[in-house]
Amino acid sequence: MKKIVCLMCFVSLFSFGQGINSYQYVIVPKKFTDFKTEDKYGLNTSVKLLLHKYGFKAYFSDESFADDTMANRCDFLTADLSNESGIMVTKVRVVLKDCKGNIVYQTELGTSREKQYSIAYNQALRDAAKSFETLDYKYEGKSLPFQPTTEKPVVRVSETRIESVSTPNADEKPVVRVKDNKIETKPNAPFFFAQPTANGYQVVDNEPKVIMRLYNTSQKNVFMADKNGVNGTVLLKDGQWVFEYYNNGNLVSEPINLKF
Repeated sequence: MKKIVCLMCFVSLFSFGQGINSYQYVIVPKKFTDFKTEDKYGLNTSVKLLLHKYGFKAYFSDESFADDTMANRCDFLTADLSNESGIMVTKVRVVLKDCKGNIVYQTELGTSREKQYSIAYNQALRDAAKSFETLDYKYEGKSLPFQPTTEKPVVRVSETRIESVSTPNADEKPVVRVKDNKIETKPNAPFFFAQPTANGYQVVDNEPKVIMRLYNTSQKNVFMADKNGVNGTVLLKDGQWVFEYYNNGNLVSEPINLKF
């Protein structure tokens, strides 16, 4: 009888799914179950960035890897954001499920009492993400027989005068900074992500931390911008997003690897 009970417990544990360290890739849907619109308050983008920060390889569900015929769907986790908010408090938790819908990992509830929803949900998400700091995640599974395709930053330059600047790491590739028809090379900057707000976008890095705010204008692909108190314009030039502002009377055009 004891053997039967032990066997049943083993089967139950096995059916729950593999441990979190057995998974490397996470699919992030464009719309979470408890939210009515895609990337509500930029939460889907933020979850993707947070998963990257803590060692996972996260991709949106519409990226090309999701349809790769060599991919075994059960090699992937799927992320969701559980919304357990009340009247006075915003509460969310990140949930990672296997291909059968079993919960492999979920964070503690993150909370915020901020009244503005766009701020409150992002604050609650950052609070929930603290659980990843104690997870001690480290991938221990096998490498998959394919590599998801990702976009690489491209910088287009039309000016002709180039001034090189030494960089602390010789392995880093340069990006371009334009100032008064002079071009300076700088260490390669990461992509930034634009999350929708009521009157434009907030630009976040991979923490995610807000580093710039964009405000809509009557012109397509032209935004008023505020970067840590520096006011200027973000616009699209020859396929490259550029942040333009004045510094001591001189116009500075600073390329930014921006993804909407």
